Amino acid sequence: MSETFPAPAKINLYLRITRIRPDGMHELDTAFAYTDLCDQLTITPADRLQTTCSQPHLSGDNNLVHKVLVAFQEKHGIAQGLSVHIEKHIPEQAGLGGGSSDAATALMAANRLWGIHASSEDLIGFATQFGADIPCFLYGRASVARGIGEQMQDYPQPLPDHALLLVRPAAGLSTASVFNHFDALHRLDRRLTAPEALDTIRRDSPQLTDNDLEASACCLNPGLDQLLQAMRRYSDQAWMSGSGSACVALFERQSEATHVATLLRQQQLAAWSHVGGIAGVHPMLGTL
Repeated sequence: MSETFPAPAKINLYLRITRIRPDGMHELDTAFAYTDLCDQLTITPADRLQTTCSQPHLSGDNNLVHKVLVAFQEKHGIAQGLSVHIEKHIPEQAGLGGGSSDAATALMAANRLWGIHASSEDLIGFATQFGADIPCFLYGRASVARGIGEQMQDYPQPLPDHALLLVRPAAGLSTASVFNHFDALHRLDRRLTAPEALDTIRRDSPQLTDNDLEASACCLNPGLDQLLQAMRRYSDQAWMSGSGSACVALFERQSEATHVATLLRQQQLAAWSHVGGIAGVHPMLGTL
């Protein structure tokens, strides 16, 4: 019997790069919240693992969902398979964590369907190797994350009680390309210590809307820069999520957010938009 599970998009409320480690990994100080924009995963018990998607190029063994489930199956010696179909609503290369959210939802569902019942902490420990964004979905609540994303705690502030506008320009951005550009910029920054040391980049307290990756993302994607400039004319709280290219803006009323989304589309600055709200709890928390 099939069951359908939600996989919500996340937004970064802020994102600071605090260190570039000698191994090239980046340590972060960031905060996550969920949105009402969700992919949907329909999962059916099957003889083997298989993953399909409403976007055909994301079907098959290379999908992150499939990779995570194969490793989880092998770790726990599970013989049963699952058939997973992903109905995509979260855009790719947007900084909204769509692939990571799909993987987290599939892992939470498989944890129950296969009778493993591992704790959230165990799932986070297992999944961190597959991507720094997956733990924020497994954590289940709005959170602050440090380290490489695995050191998590509850977000200590009330979440903004505003209408949410998400928009994406026509071109996306790969996470690797944005981080590589950021690294190249900071290799020339004499404030940093020698490359063989742990390079401290930020020490001050982050503010809502801060994103250290924004300058690099805008250099790589001029359309993103134009979009952000336009959004900031309409909202005093507008910023880029994650490594881009999706942007976030907050408004007092949903009608305002809808109007701005229409304007940005008419100006051909936004190729995709979503108007909704921010959530502090993952929709699967407490249901498995």
